[in-house]
Amino acid sequence: MTDYKIGKNVKRMIKDNTNAIPSETRLAMTMHKILVSYYYFNSLPDELTSDSALKNLRTMEFIRLLLNDIILGLCMFRDDDNRSLSFDQVVKDLKDRKTKKDRIEDIKSLIEGYKQKTKNLENHRNSYIAHNAKSDKSHLKPTTELYKTIQLAVQITDKLSGQKNQYLIEDIDLRQANGI
Repeated sequence: MTDYKIGKNVKRMIKDNTNAIPSETRLAMTMHKILVSYYYFNSLPDELTSDSALKNLRTMEFIRLLLNDIILGLCMFRDDDNRSLSFDQVVKDLKDRKTKKDRIEDIKSLIEGYKQKTKNLENHRNSYIAHNAKSDKSHLKPTTELYKTIQLAVQITDKLSGQKNQYLIEDIDLRQANGI
């Protein structure tokens, strides 16, 4: 079996190309991914309808994967780690580029509200998805705040971008399809 390693030049080129995309654009791209997952999640039937246990298990697993993907994306936006693309990191990048202060100042309170709103999602991510809980997962509250959190994340992403972003997949407007 052959191990393939990426050379230093290729790694540098990947990093340079990624850094060439403004952080607020990368943020909108991540928001698009979350909206696509949420769209698929909302498109699933409310009940398991198959007579096949295997098909029902596959549907349940797909639902779990979509929810986990949405939660991971929403929690990434709240993280303080400079290695991930968070709202705070984008604000810092905008400050470094000397973006208008009023654009940044108006967003700070929204970001703090977002962090409060996503505390339960962070607990869910850390305990359930990242498997950091030593006990069972019965202490976790249901993730009923997904819709309002996604709405707020879209609003913050738009403000950081300085425009209303379009989130399309083929001819579907994901804002409209998700009721946002």
